Order: sequence, then C-alpha cells, then structure tokens
Amino acid sequence: MIKVEDFNQHRSKYTAGDENKTPYQPRKHKNSKETGNRKKWVIPIALLLIVVVGAGIFFIFGDSSRIGLSEWLSERFAPKEEKVQLAVPEALFIDKDIEEFISRAVEVQGVDEISRGDDGALIFTMTDEARKRMLEEAENNLEDKITAMSDEGQHPYFIDISYDGAYNNFYLLINLEQDDNDRAIYKASELFTLAVYYQYVKAAADPVREVSILIEDIETGSITEQLVYPDDLNRVAAILEHPMEPIETPTTPQAGDKVIVSTGPDNLNLRNGPEITYLIIDILSSGTILDVTGTEGVWLEVVTPGGMEGWVHGDFVEIYPDDNE
Repeated sequence: MIKVEDFNQHRSKYTAGDENKTPYQPRKHKNSKETGNRKKWVIPIALLLIVVVGAGIFFIFGDSSRIGLSEWLSERFAPKEEKVQLAVPEALFIDKDIEEFISRAVEVQGVDEISRGDDGALIFTMTDEARKRMLEEAENNLEDKITAMSDEGQHPYFIDISYDGAYNNFYLLINLEQDDNDRAIYKASELFTLAVYYQYVKAAADPVREVSILIEDIETGSITEQLVYPDDLNRVAAILEHPMEPIETPTTPQAGDKVIVSTGPDNLNLRNGPEITYLIIDILSSGTILDVTGTEGVWLEVVTPGGMEGWVHGDFVEIYPDDNE
C-alpha cells in the first residue's frame, strides 16, 4: 500500500529546483532571418568584383595586345616628361643640307618632331634632355669653327679671334692687305649662323639675345664690317647662299698616305663623319700619325694607331713621308 506522502516525496525529486532552471531555447535554423540578411550582400559584391576584374582584363590585354604590357604600363603610370619647343629661323641653315640636319636631329639628338612653321622657321619638339644634347653639339661646332678660322695656313687674313663666354659677342681682327675681305666676311657669316643657332637652343622658349660680330682692320683700327642678329640675318643668308671656292692646298693627302697631326699645343677632334656636325669620337694630340683611307673635300677618313676609324679636317694634318718612319 503506497502512502500519499511517499508519492509526494518521490515526485519532488523530479520537480525540485525547476524554478531555477533556464527556460529552453530552440536552436536557430540555418535559414533564419538573420542569416538571410547577411547573404543578401554576397551576390552584389560578387557581381561588382566580376565587373572590376573584367574591366582590368579589357584595358590590360585589349590595349597591351598591340603595344606590349610593359610599354602599356609604362605609358600609363610612368611620369610624363614635359616637351619643349624651339622655333629656329630656317635662314640659319642656308649653308647646310637641311634634310641631313633634320635626320641627324631626330636619329642622333633624340628630337621627337621637326616641322616647318608659316613664318619660315623650323619648329623642334623634344624633351629637355634632347635639347641639352643639341646645345652641347652646337657649342662644339662653334669651337671647331673658331679653331678652323684661326688656322693661319688656311685663313691668313684672320689675325686674332676673341669672344665672350656666352658666345654673344665676337671680335675678329683681320689684315686687309691679304686682299681677302670677301672671304673673311663669308667666314664671319658662317660663324654668325652657328652662334645664333646656339643661342636659340640655349634660350629654349626665352627670347634670343643679340649676337654681334665685329671685324676690325689691324692697319687702320677701323670697324670694316659688323654683323648683328636679328637685323643682319637676311643679309648673312644671302652671303652664304653663294658658296666661295675653297682655297686649294699645295698637297692633298690621298688614300694610302700617312699624315701627322700638326696642331701645336692643341688637340684635333676625330669625328664619325666628314662635317663639323658629326659627333666627336676621340681627341688626337699633335704628332699622332694617321693612315688615310679616304677623302671627302677637305676631310680625311683615317685610322688611328689604336685602330679607331674616323674623320679629321685636312687643314690640321700634314703628309708624313715614309722615310721618316
């Protein structure tokens, strides 16, 4: 017989402390509202990534397929170097092969473009680095011209040539007794065009300063001629339009001859072509013996003792007789 109190005691073992238990909370289902809200952003983000990646592939491989990936990247992300423009009067090149000059400026000096303006000027478009290379060559050409004019054997009418460091003002002392006034003016005109061209390259976009060449007679002390830029540019161009016959030297070296550099205390430039516009590739000291392999006008194609081939001006060498070897 079961007692009531016993039953109550047995039941209390299962119900005691129920008031302290945490109420049961069911687990959230994987398709609950919170999870669904997070997944709503997945599709738009994925689509955005697809668009960005697709655009990148198009720009890289669409454009770069024609010019190459490295060039494409360099073209778009490398810093752009600013271009400079020079507008140089075409009259300064009246005594030069203009097509050859343009070709050299582009291929050797790195000029990007040369065009002709409506006002009779050559317009050079280039980087500043190319302009500096042009300036260095223009200065070398000026110095070469002054050196050649100072040669007494070829130009006995020039007694002295002086000039300032900026190549703006030149002073030529001549001896009119040599009866070569016309030739002296012609050579001064050549110097004039080289000096003005140098000033254009040096000034870049700035105005070109005045260039002046004074010719004084040593006997009278009077100024016989004055060439000033810009006033005398057209007159100089007219003088140079009719080249003078070169002075013939008594003996002209030929291929197979040996010559010796005769520049006294000075050196002689070895160039890679038969003109002062060509690059200097070596400096030859006085007394250097050269083998002549060809000639072009007053220029000699030679081989140095070290085997280097180049060109030298014939006014600065003498035939080296075989019996002196």
